[in-house]
Amino acid sequence: MKKVLTLLAVAAMFGFVSCKEKEPEVIPTTATITANDVTVDVGKTVSIGATTNSSAAITYACDNTAIATVSGAGEVTGVAKGTANITLKVAAVEGKFTAAEKTIKVTVNEELPPTPPAPTANITIDGDFSDWAELPEGSFSQTYGDEEATHPALTHCKVFANAEKVYVYIEWDTDQITYEADVEHVPFHCYINTDGDESTGGFADQFSDACTDILLEGFLYDGGVMGPYSPWAFSWAGDPNGSGWSWNDAGEVESDGAGVDGKYEFSLTRASFDAFGFPIADEFSIGFDIQQSWDSVGILPNAAPSEDNASGIMPSLKVVTWK
Repeated sequence: MKKVLTLLAVAAMFGFVSCKEKEPEVIPTTATITANDVTVDVGKTVSIGATTNSSAAITYACDNTAIATVSGAGEVTGVAKGTANITLKVAAVEGKFTAAEKTIKVTVNEELPPTPPAPTANITIDGDFSDWAELPEGSFSQTYGDEEATHPALTHCKVFANAEKVYVYIEWDTDQITYEADVEHVPFHCYINTDGDESTGGFADQFSDACTDILLEGFLYDGGVMGPYSPWAFSWAGDPNGSGWSWNDAGEVESDGAGVDGKYEFSLTRASFDAFGFPIADEFSIGFDIQQSWDSVGILPNAAPSEDNASGIMPSLKVVTWK
C-alpha cells in the first residue's frame, strides 16, 4: 500500500509539470520603408525624406556615384547628368522588426542657367524722350511716314502699352506744322480699334481696315503753348467699316503729355476707356492724324500713292500690350 501511494505521488508530480504553459513565440513586426524617386540638378542637393516604422536606422547606398552621391542622412547630390539607383535598408531588430529594403531612382539634370530678370519697360511723360530708346526690343510698335505720302506731315510714331496705360511718341515735320493764332491750336487725333476686331468700328476715310471704335480729339498746341494732351473721346456711330465723320460723344480720357516743337509724348489711361464701355484689348490698333486749320496734313500709318493704292491709306498700327 505504501508503495502504491508513493507511485501515485510521483505520477501526480509529473502530471503537474506536463500541464505547465510554454512561453509564447514573439513574431517581429514587418518593417516598411517609404520613399519616392527623386530629381536633382547637377551640383544641387535634395533630401530623399524617407521614413520607416522600424526602430532601426535607414542606410543608403548609390549604385553609380559618378551620377549621384547619397549621405548617411539621405541627402542626394547630383554629380553628372543621368540616372542611378539608391538602395535603402533597415536591419532586423531581434524580436521587434524584420529587415526591409527599397530601391528608388534618382534622375540628375543639367543645371539650367539662371533666368535673366524680365527687362523693364517704363515711360515717364516729361518731354525727355530718352526712355523710349531704352524700351526692350519687341515691347512696342512703330511706323515711319513716307515722304511721298499724300499727307506726309507726321514722320514717326512709337506706341507702347502696359496694363495701365497706352503711351504714344510722335514726330512731325515742323516746316508743315505751325501754331496758328487764328485757330489757336493744332488739332491732333488718335483713332483706336479698341477691341482688336476689324469687323467692328469704321472710318474708312483714312485707314484701310476701317475699324476705329474710338476717336480722340485734342490739341498739341493750345494758345501757343505745347501743354498736356487732353483729348475728348467719341465712339463710332456709322455703319460697320463705314466711312464719313460719324461719331457719338463718349467721354473724357485721362491723359497727359509733354514735348518740344516736332516731338511729343503722351499717355492714355486705360481705365478711362473701361468707364465709357470701350475697354482696350490686349491686342489693338491705332492711327493718327495732325491738322492745320482743321484739315489733315499728316496721317500715320501712311504710304506713297501707287497704282494699287491711289490714296496711300494703310491699316492702323497693331499694338500688343507688354506683360
